[in-house]
Amino acid sequence: MIRRLAAFARPFAVPLAASTALRVVHLGLGIGLLAFAVHAVAQARGGNAPDAAAVLGLILLLATAKGAARYGEQYLGHWVAFTVLARLRTVFFDAIARQPPGVLHRHRSGDLTARATQDVNRIEVFYAHTVAPAIAAAVVSLGAAGYLAVAAHPALAAILLAGAALSGLAVPALWRGRLREVAGRRQHVRGQIAAHITDTIGGLRELIQLRALDRRRRRLGELDAEAGSCTRTLAARTAARRAANLAVLALTACAVALAGAHLWRDRRIDQQAWWVAIAIAVALEPALTAVEAFASEFGTTLAAARRFFAIVDAAPAPEPEHPCPAAPPRNPAGAEVRLRGVRFAYPGPGGHAVPVLDGIDLDLPAGSTTAILGATGSGKSTLGYLLARCLSPTAGTITVDGADLRDLPEDELRRRVALVDQRPFFFSGTIAENLRLARPDAGEAELWHVIDAVELGDTVRALPDGLHTRLTERGANLSGGQLQRLALAQALLRRPALLICDEVTGQLDAATEARLLDRLRPELAGCTTVWITHRPATLHLADQVVVLEDGRVTETRSGRAGAARPTGG
Repeated sequence: MIRRLAAFARPFAVPLAASTALRVVHLGLGIGLLAFAVHAVAQARGGNAPDAAAVLGLILLLATAKGAARYGEQYLGHWVAFTVLARLRTVFFDAIARQPPGVLHRHRSGDLTARATQDVNRIEVFYAHTVAPAIAAAVVSLGAAGYLAVAAHPALAAILLAGAALSGLAVPALWRGRLREVAGRRQHVRGQIAAHITDTIGGLRELIQLRALDRRRRRLGELDAEAGSCTRTLAARTAARRAANLAVLALTACAVALAGAHLWRDRRIDQQAWWVAIAIAVALEPALTAVEAFASEFGTTLAAARRFFAIVDAAPAPEPEHPCPAAPPRNPAGAEVRLRGVRFAYPGPGGHAVPVLDGIDLDLPAGSTTAILGATGSGKSTLGYLLARCLSPTAGTITVDGADLRDLPEDELRRRVALVDQRPFFFSGTIAENLRLARPDAGEAELWHVIDAVELGDTVRALPDGLHTRLTERGANLSGGQLQRLALAQALLRRPALLICDEVTGQLDAATEARLLDRLRPELAGCTTVWITHRPATLHLADQVVVLEDGRVTETRSGRAGAARPTGG
């Protein structure tokens, strides 16, 4: 995981190295300031007082350089960190975009949002507060020990190095396993909290009507309690590790002082060297406590990174096995679609597949309208997702104008195929802006044309700003039936060769439905249409009616002539 995170920072190796070098300078000057001040005091006590103005001037110069190095280190380190975070969010978005739309339904939107925001923010610790402090702590410790070995005595250098190794390596490693599991659990629960809050806000109206807010509140309390328990455990273990670390550093300073005193009594070092050695042991603390500071957050950082990469590493939509060098010519009458031996199963618990469609053979002639009927759970909506390539069949083939659906280039597929879901989603923005997602260059006359075609013209004209009326989040200021028709208008604006409508009229009254169907007849010319429905009124539009039962086509019949043609199981 560390190697994967480091790979994202590789293009920024120069500013990251500069940040690390400036941190070494900053910490080295901190040690030098204290050591120089102690050395000056020791000289004064020995009767060889240095020039006060020169001492103060040098201290001021060192302090100024120390502050400048600190600023440069922080600026460069955080610039790299936040630049990489922006890249990580782009990678996350691209990973989601590569996955089949149907696969995303396995994840709750709130949890995905938490991974893209909270988890990515946690990863910032790795880039801004891990690499530079770790390297700087090692360099400064070795430099301080080397100075003591030359200027004082090798024994003092050995004590200092031993204390630094215990503080920077042994203590963090001792607690690493204890913190990693709890940190991972806390990140998971935080993702659940984000998803729970998102779901609650999205369904607030329904929860109020069902008087279920108290139950949602209790569940949120349970999740908060679990997150709090994880946080308390992390805090307790982190506090114990910090206490152990500070104890090691204090004991190291004491050991240097005692060993120095013994060496001074034996006249193997002078008093000034002894005092400077103590000052260096004390001044080394910030470098090593910085390692402790990032180590305390490192478990949470890696847990957040694992949640991030769990989405990034998810299998994308399969690449075409035999990509079309050029999409087949579009038939002016609409797409000609054929399904042969199509099977599909959803992943189930324990790795067991849940079969939904079993051996579907179906022809959709160019320009025809097909109604798909069946009970709930018969596979109607899944068939619609397969036709739109939101899902891929586990067996069998679907061809559009002679080309395998899986081999069509993505852009060409989305130009030719439009799916109107029974639960459409709209972004916060105006009606016109949402419609123009289908065709950004559409003029207002075209927008009004499709709005009128779906029997929404009177409704939209009655709104305060007409087409420029803003939709609230998820289109909550329109009814379910109005949202479905708006989604249908959006699809018509694309002029698809294949239009799949999943229960588009399911929330309409009979009179509105009849008017809508009459208005749609000319709009569907030059388009192959699939109506997934249970409403008898829509059948008079159909050239053929297909009945699904337990994932199989059990009957096909002419929609207008009414002649039945059983197909068997």
